Amino acid sequence: MNEDRWMMSFRLFLDSAEKEEIRDAVSTGLVDGVATNPQKVAEGGKSYRRVVEEIREFFDGPIAVQAVGRTTEEVCTCARALHAMDPLLAVKITANRAGLAAVKVLVPEGVRTNATLIFNPAQALLAGLAGSPFISPFVGRAKMAGADGVEAIADMRKLLDAFGLDRTNLIAASIKDVDQVVKSILAGAHSVAVPFSVFEAMCDHPLTSQGLDGFMRDYEKIPES
Repeated sequence: MNEDRWMMSFRLFLDSAEKEEIRDAVSTGLVDGVATNPQKVAEGGKSYRRVVEEIREFFDGPIAVQAVGRTTEEVCTCARALHAMDPLLAVKITANRAGLAAVKVLVPEGVRTNATLIFNPAQALLAGLAGSPFISPFVGRAKMAGADGVEAIADMRKLLDAFGLDRTNLIAASIKDVDQVVKSILAGAHSVAVPFSVFEAMCDHPLTSQGLDGFMRDYEKIPES
């Protein structure tokens, strides 16, 4: 695969830091990446390193973990430490002024960044111009604040395309339901990051389960060959 296009092979990210959830979802062969955040890691009571080590027991794809800091220097220091822990990590960088400047520094150093906490289409454009291979606008959280996260995705994709930024994977994150998955992709998201509950809901439908129950009952009535 062209090195400039490698990030486009990742379409479905599981938004979780829970080992058993990740193992379950990964076992389907449908999950391309894992996205964590400080809240999810803190709830598990484990260090970043331990969470990554546990996931690496059964998954070798990209794992997104958050770098923090108030200044560009602080963000870069944290991101480099995470990168040194596992070079395949997608280090999440907050897409504010300090973070965007950090992306510009980190990407040439070989750190794979994921610009995150994006709500404004201009943030997505700047993250793309900074060279971040992944950017993650928040759809569900925007909706909870009264904004249209899906419409923002559409505007972000238009901006990226207008500037020819085709080496940036636009990941719709903070997804709350299957409808947001579908609408985000139709709006132009390259990928989605979904919690385990949404992943499960994507895999099934009440009418599918009902139909299978009927097939099973009918199958038992068929004479053996």
